Amino acid sequence: MNTLFPDHLQSRDFRPLPIAIAYRPEAALNPHADAAAGTIRAVAAQVRRQVPRDPDSLALALPALIDACRVVAVNGRRLAVSWDLGRALHDEVGNAVLGLCDIDADEPGWAYIAVNGPMTAHRPDLALSTAAHELAHLLFDVPAALARGEQRYHAVARSPRALDRLGRGAEARANEFMGALLAPPVPLHTRLLAHARSEALRLCRRPHHGRPGSPVVAAGNCPEALAGVLAALAADFGVSERFIAVRLSRYGLVEGGV
Repeated sequence: MNTLFPDHLQSRDFRPLPIAIAYRPEAALNPHADAAAGTIRAVAAQVRRQVPRDPDSLALALPALIDACRVVAVNGRRLAVSWDLGRALHDEVGNAVLGLCDIDADEPGWAYIAVNGPMTAHRPDLALSTAAHELAHLLFDVPAALARGEQRYHAVARSPRALDRLGRGAEARANEFMGALLAPPVPLHTRLLAHARSEALRLCRRPHHGRPGSPVVAAGNCPEALAGVLAALAADFGVSERFIAVRLSRYGLVEGGV
């Protein structure tokens, strides 16, 4: 028997080779969110390249993400990850929560990520987004805590609204990673333009974080046509329309935001 991993993680498909990423902690953990965004997106790109995906699909599959991230190596520090997507999750006072990331001093070298199964049972997009959000805590905040000599870390996403948070701090950083992992700027921009042109949406030139040299969707287009483009993009990337709207605004791909 393999004594390095618990029984529930052992299978013929289990690969102990880690997802390996590297970044400068002082850049990723910069309290100024805009300055850190480029580093966070670069880390997301490193992870995305290592998750198996159908070459004809833009969407990451949740089982593939979990299977690839059962072991991670962050700047040389290796952690095994126990994933739980089946059970209900609650905080210390009994309130339901959407997801969590946790390490414990009693289990060194291990991390635990959970997504509330009943809360996401009919929302595969929400389960995927929550898993990506909690993975960000594992890749950024857990190594930072361990570097400070802390042996415990606990982060909770209390509701789907937590996945919309922008600005500063660990939750905003987790959402930036989540967004860049599941809907990266350049592929999202490329697909946006394809849908926009099929709907004859007006385009314009302005600064953005997408495909270099390409236009963005102009303000003032037909709301119904734009809504149809958002729905198509959500299907392309396996996320919600709200998720796509936040990413388009964050990357500056629609003039004036969505």
